[in-house]
Amino acid sequence: MKTVPALLLLALLTASAQGEQRTTNVTVATLKQIIIHPEFSVPATTLSINDSRISAETSGRILEIPVLVGNQVQQGQLLARLDCRNNRTRLQQARAALTAVSARNTLASRQIKRTLSLREARNVSEELLDQRETNLDTAKADHQAQQARVEEAELEVKRCRVAAPFTGIIMQRLKAEGEWITPGQPVIQLLDSERLEVSAQVPIDQIPSLNHASRFMLTTNTGDFTLQLRRIIPVVEARGRNREVRFQFSSNSALPGSTGRLRWQASKPHLPADIPVRRNDGMGLFLAVDGKAKLHPLPQALEGQPAPIDLPPDSRIIIEGRHGLRHDAPIRINPNPSSAGKE
Repeated sequence: MKTVPALLLLALLTASAQGEQRTTNVTVATLKQIIIHPEFSVPATTLSINDSRISAETSGRILEIPVLVGNQVQQGQLLARLDCRNNRTRLQQARAALTAVSARNTLASRQIKRTLSLREARNVSEELLDQRETNLDTAKADHQAQQARVEEAELEVKRCRVAAPFTGIIMQRLKAEGEWITPGQPVIQLLDSERLEVSAQVPIDQIPSLNHASRFMLTTNTGDFTLQLRRIIPVVEARGRNREVRFQFSSNSALPGSTGRLRWQASKPHLPADIPVRRNDGMGLFLAVDGKAKLHPLPQALEGQPAPIDLPPDSRIIIEGRHGLRHDAPIRINPNPSSAGKE
């Protein structure tokens, strides 16, 4: 009667050993047969570097604003013209004062020359010579100061003409003809139409593939545009876990404000999204090595996304029959995909 439990235990151990040695039929493919170079895509927007409110730099009444909303203007083109009569009057006064100062400067120069001649004949005192030299120095200083006032008055006259600092598009007229304006008050909102950038929010897990990509495209409803990577902003957006990336147009550019999709292709090989499997709270793939399944971890893999891979091209990847496998499980490679996973 005591032999029955022993036989039962032996049968259980034999069944367990047979279960542990169960061989799984699988199909395999070399890595070079299944790798892909996935394309990534995120929303993107075309931005202007300059969206400026062009202000007056002098006071005056606006006589003319010759541009309308939507007009394309060139750098230096007239945006507004102010009544400049007061500024021109001050310029004339400054020039007249400069003429008077120049005359005093000329007189002081002649006096010092005569004084020096008399000094050689010992007919003049040192005190008079010192006074003449002081008068000449003062006249020169007055001349320089008045010359600066003339230049300032000339600049005020030029400021009666508000010009475009860059080529752009008139977005808004902020003042009207006939209004009085003071320095610092904006007249025109001007959007730069030449210096443009593309901004995109890229998930942080896609930044490595973007760093290694060699070609970037912006696809909009008006066409495709080639881009160049300018800068990955070194800040992570807290809510979406994204990083802003800025691009420049290589040749033709989209219109300011255009939206579309930023596209790039990974330069490194990736596994298709359905190949990695989850094991032990991580992602990995099974390799066929010497009749056994070897679990190769993929620390950068995300479930449902293509995973970067760095293995020899002839590595044999288990394709079918992998879902129930464990590391070091015995396998039998079957060339017929339909029978994979069967005993």
